Amino acid sequence: MSATLQDILNLLESRYPSAWAMSGDKTGLEVGHPGKQVKSLLVALEVTPAIVAEAAQRGAQLLLTHHPLLYQPLKDVREDRPGGRLLTDLVRAGLAMVSCHTNLDIAPGGLNDYLAQKLELTGVEVLTPTTRDPWYKLVVFVPAGFDAPVRQALGDAGLGVIGNYSHCSFASPGQGSYTPLPGAHPFQGEVGVLSEAKETRLEILAPESLLPAALSRLKATHPYEEVAYDLYPVRHPGTPLGLGRIGSWPAPRPFSQVISLVKTIFGVESVQVWGQPPKLVQRLALCSGSGGELLPNALTRGAQLYLTGEVRHHQVPPGLQEGFAVAAVGHFASEVVFMEPWAGQLQEMFRQADLGLEVMVAANQPPPCYSV
Repeated sequence: MSATLQDILNLLESRYPSAWAMSGDKTGLEVGHPGKQVKSLLVALEVTPAIVAEAAQRGAQLLLTHHPLLYQPLKDVREDRPGGRLLTDLVRAGLAMVSCHTNLDIAPGGLNDYLAQKLELTGVEVLTPTTRDPWYKLVVFVPAGFDAPVRQALGDAGLGVIGNYSHCSFASPGQGSYTPLPGAHPFQGEVGVLSEAKETRLEILAPESLLPAALSRLKATHPYEEVAYDLYPVRHPGTPLGLGRIGSWPAPRPFSQVISLVKTIFGVESVQVWGQPPKLVQRLALCSGSGGELLPNALTRGAQLYLTGEVRHHQVPPGLQEGFAVAAVGHFASEVVFMEPWAGQLQEMFRQADLGLEVMVAANQPPPCYSV
């Protein structure tokens, strides 16, 4: 079974909207035709000659990466130069190329949420809001006695979260009516005969970003052949979305223990540290990739440690206050750790959309530089 590249782009747009990407960022389709048939795709942090060769050898039709290939526009496509040669190899291999960059960093459940989860942080919030995720009220009508599994499915999809409570919903009884037309296969009633059924009106809050996956679960769980539901915009500012995350541990942890945990999670032997860290750390801010610009936000929001991929020399002010430190694990290390979990997310997303796509993770992703 295969899907078109456009089918895949539509799903990616629903989960990681390009509108969430930072201004000037490159995201989406970079190489290929939207009508191309895709049976399998390879997930990688970025495109390299080794990744192109691996994708071709493993039979992929699509490369899906975090880092864009054409972040800086090429002035020419010369095969005697690295950029032109890489692009030419990609085209000759018949590979399409799609990237999800800062929209993946920002998305709920994306790269930065994953890092916060791996670090076991609680009370996690967006460090630097850049936009908001609108809220809707989803109203669905379910035959009486079948509302519990539908309610559970929607709650498991992330709907119905109010503060520190999940699976929040409201139900009221009523009566529905319908006449099945020729070709219908009604759950109750007969074709051509007006039917009346006791139904439950189920209401639940739904962030816009979660709707595609939630509606897919709804249709898979609901007993009716045709699911009747309404979506109403809610006058609510929406969930903050943005770069980085900040959270806390329930109890302070020794700084040395935190650094050991960071080394284990990111698979690095050393961590660059600036500042004067406290002996005990409880509140931590983080941002994958190049997070130097968010350092002031981490400081003003009470973080004791700011963890990122890389910072430039002048982004760390001299004489950082006592009890605050910046730690950098390397741009590559801060992001490549998410490629396998991301592939898992994608596989489930495609499964729910009935797209029989094989999602593979690149095995050949060495760091772009090394220490000597």
